[in-house]
Amino acid sequence: MTRIKGLTLVEMMIAMLLVLIASAGALALVARGRAAQRTGEAVATLEEITDAAFAILVEELRMAGYLGLAAPGSPVIGASAFGTAEARDLVVTGGCGQSLAHDLDTTVTAADGAYRVAAAVPLRCGAGPNGRVVPGADTLTVWHASAAAAPLDAGRLQIESNLRAARLMTDGVARLGAGARVHDLEVSVFYISADSSAQRGWPSLRRKRLVGGSRPAFQDEELVTGVEDMQVEFGLDNLDDDDSSVDRWVTPAEVPALDTPRAIRLWIRARSDTPENPPIILPALGYSNRVEPPGSSRFRRKLSSRVIELRNLQGRP
Repeated sequence: MTRIKGLTLVEMMIAMLLVLIASAGALALVARGRAAQRTGEAVATLEEITDAAFAILVEELRMAGYLGLAAPGSPVIGASAFGTAEARDLVVTGGCGQSLAHDLDTTVTAADGAYRVAAAVPLRCGAGPNGRVVPGADTLTVWHASAAAAPLDAGRLQIESNLRAARLMTDGVARLGAGARVHDLEVSVFYISADSSAQRGWPSLRRKRLVGGSRPAFQDEELVTGVEDMQVEFGLDNLDDDDSSVDRWVTPAEVPALDTPRAIRLWIRARSDTPENPPIILPALGYSNRVEPPGSSRFRRKLSSRVIELRNLQGRP
């Protein structure tokens, strides 16, 4: 009779050990794969955030100062300086401040590290959605006519223009005669909120935007979540040289009163929404007049910049 031999206890323990080692290796590979996937998702998210923010801001800045058929810098009938009373038929609601929409002597302005139109010009309307802004982030305000001509629209602030004149109106009645063209007036105040509409504590790029309706008003809207800082620099040309190129970059607080910026440099810092485990070491960042020290975080960040030439310059060729 044949006797069948089984596995000894030692052989079974060795087999189990080999299985455990193989399983541990497989789990480690899976963990590394998931970590790599999370990192890839975070990097892709950061690219999407910065690209989306720049797509909006760059287009607005390229249009800054455009007045339809009228030359950039032309006087606009009905325009008034920020802080002064608006004409009765041109009143804009929304509480952001008198004549914010009407200050068409200005093309683009910024406030250095503050929720303001300019250093001495506060915004009267609160930040959305919870009234909190990111400390130290700049605020950018841009004025221009819409790129395309618009139909007459009573209840919206519009610019009627021809080659000789331009005027503001809200009644939907054209008065400059044949050959004139009507555009919607576009005014946007861009800022960084400490919150987003869906999540408190998650930063977002937002703006106060001039809209129409029964009457013109500023309305708050969320543009891109995950943007945690925006810095603005103005490119200036020395008046005593022969070229028109940018010679130096300055912060909004350093722009001379009579100087005309040639370009804008924007810095956007984004934060991913995909947590890392373990936390990653973030390097120090220096940009514009900001310095961010190194540190550890569960969220990656990305800093990007773009230079935008201002096309509709006032007063200089």
